[in-house]
Amino acid sequence: MLYVDNVKFAKAKKKLAGELDLVQSTRVKELGEFTGIIKYNLDGAVDSLNRPVLILSIYGIISTLCQNCLQSMELNIDNQSRITVFFNEDQMDKAMFADIESEVEDGVLAESEFDVMQLVEDEVIMLLPYASKHDECIGLSYHDDADSPFSKLKNII
Repeated sequence: MLYVDNVKFAKAKKKLAGELDLVQSTRVKELGEFTGIIKYNLDGAVDSLNRPVLILSIYGIISTLCQNCLQSMELNIDNQSRITVFFNEDQMDKAMFADIESEVEDGVLAESEFDVMQLVEDEVIMLLPYASKHDECIGLSYHDDADSPFSKLKNII
């Protein structure tokens, strides 16, 4: 567990780096067989409106199984997210769902004990594919040769 005051961290322009071992991540394990080490960098900043911002970069290689051929495969993860820190939900909702163009990509609420590892896990989870497949396996499907009642209907029509 790694906690920071996300407002102070951002305004002081602090930096933090570390790793997340997916084998130890209960939330990632619930989604499937994913293994690997994800490295992260968390940088504090302020935006043009002087709001605290967290810039999270994650990168690494995740091993998993192809959902078509069931052979191992690797996913390359390389992503950067810009997360604005808000002091209440109304501010966050207004900025995130404004009709006008906003520089806010994502938002979190201000916390004196903000869980950095949960943020990293959240980002990894959002980047995981719903069903991992090799490029050459995309579009392939397996057909059962058993007689289907619909195949008979197809011959009638």
